Amino acid sequence: MHLNARARYAEAKGRLEQRQARFLAAWKRGVHLAGEDCFDITAVSVDRAIDKDQLRPSLDSVEVHLLDRSRGEAAFLAALCSFFNSQWGQALLERAGYPNLCDLAATLDAERSAVIAELFLNYQGW
Repeated sequence: MHLNARARYAEAKGRLEQRQARFLAAWKRGVHLAGEDCFDITAVSVDRAIDKDQLRPSLDSVEVHLLDRSRGEAAFLAALCSFFNSQWGQALLERAGYPNLCDLAATLDAERSAVIAELFLNYQGW
């Protein structure tokens, strides 16, 4: 029984690490698509980041430049910010003209939809 518990723990830990890696990979794709200028990048580069905290949305940059983008680009950026801070992200989505998830889903192209879907599947909190 003790070995079985260790095996289950190791399996669960492996799944957690896999989800974290998948989230980070999707987050990096999102940062590239949204524009690195909207993020505080503390790693050498986006691609070399090893933790999502090295790629946090830049509150000031996002607030200033959100509506300088097309509606779709603004919606995508706001959706990304929602994973970082849900209340701020929701306010950004509303400012961009997308008050709910269905409106957002109908707006994003396949590449951006795939990023958001992957983030949803692997999100474990910031």
